[in-house]
Amino acid sequence: MWTDRPLRLALLASLLAAPGAAAPRDSASIRINATPVRDGWFICDAVSGPYALFAGKPDEKGVAVITLLDRRSGKFDTQGYQVGRADPGAGQVHWSLSRNGKPVGEVHGVNPGMIDDADAGLPPIVDVRLDDKALACRWLPRARFLGVDSRRSVVVTETPQGLVYQSFDFARRGAMTRSEGIQQSNIPTLRLLGGTELVGDRSGFRFANAGRVYFVQRPRSDEAATLVVTSAGRLAHSEKLVGFAYAPPLGGAPERVSAVLGPDAVWSGAGVDACRAAADAKTINDCLLDAMRKGGASPASIAFTARQIEAENPGYVSGWKQAGPIGIATVTYPFRANTNEGTVLVPATGDPIDVDAYQLSADDKARADYRATIGQYPDAFPVPPGTVSVEKLPTGGWRVSVTTPTAVCRACARAGTIVVGYNFDEAGHFLGAGVIAVA
Repeated sequence: MWTDRPLRLALLASLLAAPGAAAPRDSASIRINATPVRDGWFICDAVSGPYALFAGKPDEKGVAVITLLDRRSGKFDTQGYQVGRADPGAGQVHWSLSRNGKPVGEVHGVNPGMIDDADAGLPPIVDVRLDDKALACRWLPRARFLGVDSRRSVVVTETPQGLVYQSFDFARRGAMTRSEGIQQSNIPTLRLLGGTELVGDRSGFRFANAGRVYFVQRPRSDEAATLVVTSAGRLAHSEKLVGFAYAPPLGGAPERVSAVLGPDAVWSGAGVDACRAAADAKTINDCLLDAMRKGGASPASIAFTARQIEAENPGYVSGWKQAGPIGIATVTYPFRANTNEGTVLVPATGDPIDVDAYQLSADDKARADYRATIGQYPDAFPVPPGTVSVEKLPTGGWRVSVTTPTAVCRACARAGTIVVGYNFDEAGHFLGAGVIAVA
């Protein structure tokens, strides 16, 4: 149960306040990126038909710019509507809509005071009638995020068990479902549990499933919210959402963490030497994490080390360089007998990329320079760390090249070098990697 119920309900009620001389102030962030780009009053993701409606905040004259999106064709119809004063009654709130002085529809919401403490989230607009169209709007309890475009809708809800991701693909939408109260939706196309809310410069929600990472990015500026899906670290899908609504935490989600590794993830390593005397791996790893907490390491840095420990490869970020949207982290592995440093690339979204873990592909081995080199030194292997260089590509993307020496043993003289190129798009999403030179 929330301890701030009156405050939360007041904030929700402000969204449903009568549009009049000024746009209502509210706790939720609603942004519409259809032309004209504007702050939102509400978004109606219709579950009863092939439409989505994006209503801008009414201006000082009570006029709201409303965009109706036909999801079958992707066509936008944007017009200004005069919004009438709120007409509350029996727990409901109604606003009339008129155009050129003629009534053309209405907006129907629910008084926030009628919603149970545990269910409140995004503003409860449940129906819109516009000309000959009647839209039943998607509303799910404890919704924290709603993002909509012509292809799909994405909803993140906060439950006592954690964050839940649901997507509703328009082409595969199911029948409309209704539960007790005002909940109405469809059966989701995809449902994921165990998400994390990310804060910082690239805030949003992160969910992982079967090698894929789903990142719902909530921008801090006037940019569009974005859904980015990566598979094994590579960009699988990205789309900008026409509009989104975001509500602050409700109190039952897992602890929020820093969005991705950044310069503040660098840690000094103070106290690590004492951990080497521990009796077993678990004690050593617990000692490392404890030293990081006592040494003021950032939450993102500690989370990274915890993931390294889970992979039986304990290490911490000891250095950082920024190359456009891509982070280049130096990782120290304090308990290794050999190769105590490595390089990790941090893309805009998705998991960090350990360049030392690169596996040669069939195409790599088919290169003429690789075959020539391996003929001279058949037992040679990469001996990290490599040197890193970055270039901006003519296409607008980025390439990070890692040149790693090769040798037939770690103490032996260098046999040659192998250069692996990691390609990113202009925004810093990882596209793929491959050998670009062997010598």
